[in-house]
Amino acid sequence: MNAIDSEGGRDRERELDVYFGLARAHADTADTRQWITDLEDMLRVAWDLMTSEQREAFCTHADILALDDAVNGGSAAT
Repeated sequence: MNAIDSEGGRDRERELDVYFGLARAHADTADTRQWITDLEDMLRVAWDLMTSEQREAFCTHADILALDDAVNGGSAAT
């Protein structure tokens, strides 16, 4: 299940779009790779704000596991 499937997912997705837009706009004024750095920085902030239970839920979410499997054959540490 992704964010759009969960209760309130569409509202959260719209909120995230604001931050994605900031990263894209920053890339328009700097190096085009800057948006990746901005997204990585935002994820680090979110990670720092998460409880250990939230981190575990993130690491074991089906979408994250699928990405890990596609890239690493499922070998990323959780």
